[in-house]
Amino acid sequence: MLILAVWGCQSTPTPSGPQAPGGDAAAQTPESLLQRALVAPPARASRLYLEAAEAYLAAGDSRAAGDALRFVEPERLNDAATARYLLARARLDLAAGELESARGALLALDESLLADPLEALLLRAEVTAAAQGAGAAAETLMGVELRRPGPASPGAPPARQRLNDTIWRYLGQVPPLQALEAPSRARGEARGWWQLKAEMFQSFTLAEQRRRLAAWRSAWPDHPAAAMPPAPLLTLDEPRAPVARVGLMLPLSGPLSRAGRAVRDAFIATYLTHRDDAGFEIIVYDVAAQPLGALYEHALVNGVDVLIGPLSKESVAEMNGLDPDIPVLALNHLGNEDMPAPNLVQLGLAIEDEAATLERWLTDEGVDRLVLFHNDEDWSLRAMQALAASWPGALEIQALENIRTVTESVGVAMHVAASQERRAELEQILGQNVEFLARARGDVDAVLALVTHLEANALVPALRFHFADHLPVYATSQTIRGVPGERLADLRGFRVSELPWLMLNDGSYTMLEEAFALEGDPFVALYALGVDAFRLADRLPLVLGGTFTEILGSTGALTFSADGRIRRSLARTVIRGATVQPATGSYGR
Repeated sequence: MLILAVWGCQSTPTPSGPQAPGGDAAAQTPESLLQRALVAPPARASRLYLEAAEAYLAAGDSRAAGDALRFVEPERLNDAATARYLLARARLDLAAGELESARGALLALDESLLADPLEALLLRAEVTAAAQGAGAAAETLMGVELRRPGPASPGAPPARQRLNDTIWRYLGQVPPLQALEAPSRARGEARGWWQLKAEMFQSFTLAEQRRRLAAWRSAWPDHPAAAMPPAPLLTLDEPRAPVARVGLMLPLSGPLSRAGRAVRDAFIATYLTHRDDAGFEIIVYDVAAQPLGALYEHALVNGVDVLIGPLSKESVAEMNGLDPDIPVLALNHLGNEDMPAPNLVQLGLAIEDEAATLERWLTDEGVDRLVLFHNDEDWSLRAMQALAASWPGALEIQALENIRTVTESVGVAMHVAASQERRAELEQILGQNVEFLARARGDVDAVLALVTHLEANALVPALRFHFADHLPVYATSQTIRGVPGERLADLRGFRVSELPWLMLNDGSYTMLEEAFALEGDPFVALYALGVDAFRLADRLPLVLGGTFTEILGSTGALTFSADGRIRRSLARTVIRGATVQPATGSYGR
């Protein structure tokens, strides 16, 4: 067990930031500290440069902090200031992606000399997260015993609370299926943490989540999180007005009726299974039968506490324009330029969520140089644009404009066509044939295929033809949605983002599959959306209050963001044989 000494508020802590003796706040700005350093004796100047660097770091200005820190002469610092210098150096190295340098600075650091020793431990976890993933970072913090825990500064949470909250935050970043698998291999206190995450991840109602938390506390009475739960879990015990009536506002006739009925059937079937825990009634409204504004007024008259829907983007925009007085879970997203009304929360099947899942997966696998293939469908273009906007490494994008020209398109992306052109030019210059051996590009780590199943089937032999079949291929669920199992064999080895619902031994899926024959159904994601709408129905006030705890939904691991959207992190799966299976390996890289 790692023991970390943390001094509390029994005595006044030594400040770790810039201090101007007897000065006011203006005298402690980093600019003023730099000015004073210019005329100070060498030892005093180094301390002032260090304080300026710390002030810039606190303000989020790494470049200015680095400039200030370069003027520090470490040999002129006392032991406590040297510890602060090494901490600042490690922060800057981490920000620059210099993980080994950051790790070296932290190894040389004696955290007992810091005013808040927990800072060094939390920074070590950040370095671990960058190198090995969030799960590994969480485990570096598990088992830490704090001596004399207390707040690091006035108004700050106790050290144990900060530590538990940080562990919980990292656990929330672990891919959902890996988080559920982790308790089986963990031991001791770490197993308790992973089991707590698994229990809180899996619940259909608030009442069930509270029961799971109580059962976990009974099983782990001496666990650090039992005495001081992570802050998001504290909200489960807060008193709140119950959700007594839920309105489902969906298209049940007209062109979107099949989609609307899939969401409705999944919501009601799940409700019937968990009726005692839910504690609310349901009223169903057909948005294709009456104007949305009139239906909304009916819902208010009917005493509806929470609205689920509508489903189409146009209807969601219209609902947003009504500025609803009650919580609304819209089952689609507003445009990026639209500001959501205060009571509107958005959950949808956005392809951008899959792009984000794949980007995190690629990063965890150490992929830096990526070739992306896309078609001209809207979902593919949106996914491509989302990934291109945030991908930190080298990225080459190639359109697959025609199924008959896939091989040529792959040749262009793999620079085979350019090599052949150079060969032809050389032969023309020399006036004779040149020996030519085609080979794969050596500067590509992986392929991302934002394509349909038909296009993926054409992509496989094209990659083989151009000596690129050794590269791992990543794809979204659009590549396999609605495809019978026996037709997946040609895509074996593909890494695919997929609905957790289809990967888990989930009773809700089994029930709905038996009732509605979901296997191979292209609308299966809408059934999953209906199940998640039920999960969120009585949690919507918590979402709007900013105290929503992430849960593992059927459409993904769900987390709420400040822009009014619930983000989905999907399952990581691999096609083996003719089946889609969870990706193997532990959390992180």
